[in-house]
Amino acid sequence: MNHIKYFIFLIFILVSVNVNSQDTLAMEEVYIENDLVYRYSDDNRFTGVAQLTRRNGEVYLEEVYKDGVILFEYQYFKGTEKKLMYKTDYNRYKLWSKEKEYYYPKSGKWTQITSFDENGKKVLIEQFEKEKLTYSCQYSGKKKNGQELCYDDDGNQLTFEYVNGKKVKDKKRKAKQGEK
Repeated sequence: MNHIKYFIFLIFILVSVNVNSQDTLAMEEVYIENDLVYRYSDDNRFTGVAQLTRRNGEVYLEEVYKDGVILFEYQYFKGTEKKLMYKTDYNRYKLWSKEKEYYYPKSGKWTQITSFDENGKKVLIEQFEKEKLTYSCQYSGKKKNGQELCYDDDGNQLTFEYVNGKKVKDKKRKAKQGEK
């Protein structure tokens, strides 16, 4: 029975070492060929973090790779602390195709999440304040396509419909406005 415990412990250590043994390199130490990222030093596919830094050594961009495939990208605000501005999740099966993009403004009062389809085409933008949805809009690439949800100054929910970038006129809304 002790042999099994030692074997499991050994496997755990080997997995931990593999996870923690990622390289952190400067962006200049890697290159892209056929959409995969390689290390210049040995021409092997890169697993780890590639960074861009300012002259003072401050990191402002990091890209995370596994076996040459980009998984995540992090962009940071300028400043002494490493404060996240953008995070991008990439599709692991379609190289360089975005899945989600997160924007964190400096104020920290709200966040925005942009979602993409399997081809990297924008399909949805959502904004949140204190984890509550305050804005949502469906897209087909660069054009609004579907429902847009927002709130007016009094907190009333407004919904608009778009087709291929053009706002659909709502007869009911016009009738209500005519009653006032």
